Amino acid sequence: MNNNDVLLKVENLCQYFGPTKAVDDVSFEIHKGEVFGLVGESGCGKTTTGRSIIKLYDITSGSVFYRGVRISAGDRDTKKALKEAKKAGDAAKVAELQEELKQIRFDNTHVSRKLVNEIQMIFQDPIDSLDPRMTVEDIIQEGLQIQGHKNKAKNHEKVVEMLEKVGLVAEHASRYPHEFSGGQRQRIGIAR
Repeated sequence: MNNNDVLLKVENLCQYFGPTKAVDDVSFEIHKGEVFGLVGESGCGKTTTGRSIIKLYDITSGSVFYRGVRISAGDRDTKKALKEAKKAGDAAKVAELQEELKQIRFDNTHVSRKLVNEIQMIFQDPIDSLDPRMTVEDIIQEGLQIQGHKNKAKNHEKVVEMLEKVGLVAEHASRYPHEFSGGQRQRIGIAR
């Protein structure tokens, strides 16, 4: 595969919460048409990695690229290098690192939310992410409404279309999450 096939690239992702290293130096690429699963024991950082990629967390260091565009970057390593360059009196390196910090801040604030919204997480057991008080239709429609789609009839059509794409039927729209098996709940998460 060539670099044009890379949809998502994660480089040296670190996500620290104070002294706790939740994710430390994770790198991978996902190519067009590829199925990618992130597997590991409980508490190893799978969810934190996903949340960092979709910008629910500001990453500590590393970079995330989607379709060749850097959508997120951490600044810890750059700040550390800048401090060392200042201490060493290396004016050229200081200027270079200050520019890099400026670009990181720009990428983190100005990257298109639409681009980031194209990336979705699918949880192994999505029951915690499905509101038990909402019907499947309400759960799936919520994302449409957040994105500004207010026409209920069109939203209902889209919900039915998405349910059918994931192997469920229109009648499932009026049911609640607890009425489904784990695999069916995962399909609801995918449809959402």
